Amino acid sequence: MSGAGGFSLIEMLIGSVVFVVVLLAILMILDISQRDYASGAAKSDVQENVRVALESMARELRMAGYARSSTPNSDCAAPPCGVTALTSSSVTFQADVDGNPPDVCAVPPCMDKVIYTFDPPTAVPPRPCDPSDSGTVGRITRSVQSWVGGDWTTLIAYDVAQCVKALTITYYNSTGGPAATPADVRRITISITGEENVRGYTPRAYTLSTDVRLRNV
Repeated sequence: MSGAGGFSLIEMLIGSVVFVVVLLAILMILDISQRDYASGAAKSDVQENVRVALESMARELRMAGYARSSTPNSDCAAPPCGVTALTSSSVTFQADVDGNPPDVCAVPPCMDKVIYTFDPPTAVPPRPCDPSDSGTVGRITRSVQSWVGGDWTTLIAYDVAQCVKALTITYYNSTGGPAATPADVRRITISITGEENVRGYTPRAYTLSTDVRLRNV
């Protein structure tokens, strides 16, 4: 009686090669899928990051000049005042953003000074945004102070967006021309560019813009 036949060395080698090829193909597909997922997630994160910052700025800017009670302060001699300082990468304005009525404020007029500022990356030469490397992270910060007792309270600042490549703010007067002074501002266009950085892909930028009309000045 003959013994059961086994695999020859050549058959085993061929089977091993086929197995390795199939395994490599699966790994390549898995890697591509993971990179595509990471790219899609990063794109969504960047767009949401920019959108939240843009909506926050627009919502508060529409309140510029609003206060249930207002008196002059060091940045506003004749209320109501909206925008009080302007550059192409920052905006300073006044409004009662916390909604406190005059009888709740320690000292009326319940006026707050809000500052949105773009802090660009400092890395030289420029590198893609990496949250673990602070020099590559451009950010938009929001600062707020309240007018109390004849002076502004301590400045409180925090980030509202990171991995920002650019913030552009353009100011217009009531006729649609460029605003020459803060008091002339009646409309503002804001444009924010965020950067997506995913392993294996060239960094990509996304820009969102909005137009804000000041309602209270």
